[in-house]
Amino acid sequence: MPKPITAPKRDLPGHNQSFNPPDEFLFDDQEKKEWEEADEDDRKTNFVPQKFDALRKVPLFENLIKEHFERCLDLYMCPRLFKKKVNVSDPSKLIPELPSPNDLKPFPSQVSIDFNFHTTCVRTIAVSPNGAFLASGDEDSNVVIWCVRTSKIVRKYKLCNKVIDKI
Repeated sequence: MPKPITAPKRDLPGHNQSFNPPDEFLFDDQEKKEWEEADEDDRKTNFVPQKFDALRKVPLFENLIKEHFERCLDLYMCPRLFKKKVNVSDPSKLIPELPSPNDLKPFPSQVSIDFNFHTTCVRTIAVSPNGAFLASGDEDSNVVIWCVRTSKIVRKYKLCNKVIDKI
C-alpha cells in the first residue's frame, strides 16, 4: 500500500491572536472600519485583535463551533492517498504485443499422460484433495476413477442417469 497522506496541521496562533497582543497588532478606528467593510474572503484575519487584562476575562470565541466544524469537514473530505491518473489518448497502446508461439518454445509438444476410456464427450472431472486420483464422467453415464501417476483405471461405474456438471 502507498504511504498515507497525513492530515494537514493547523497554523500555530501568532502574536495578534494573543489575549494581550502588542499595541502594533491592535486595529485603530480606520483599520477596524476597513476590516468590517471588506468581504470575508478578502480579510487578512477572521477576527479583530483585542486586548484583555487577564486570560479569564477573554470571552468565548464566537466562531469556535463553525471553525471546528469546517476543520472536521476538511479532514473528512481530504483524500488520504495519492491516486495516479493516466490520460491515455490511444487505448490500443495499453494492450501489450503478444509474442509469436515460436518464441515461446520450449513448451510441451507431446502427450506425456493419456487417459483413454471415454468414447463420448467427457462432461466433468474432479481431482481428489491429495491429487492422487482423478474422476471423470461422460455422456454415456460412465464414471471412471483414475490413478494420476500411472493413468490406469482404478474403478469404473455405470450410472442410471447421464453425468452432468453442476456448478
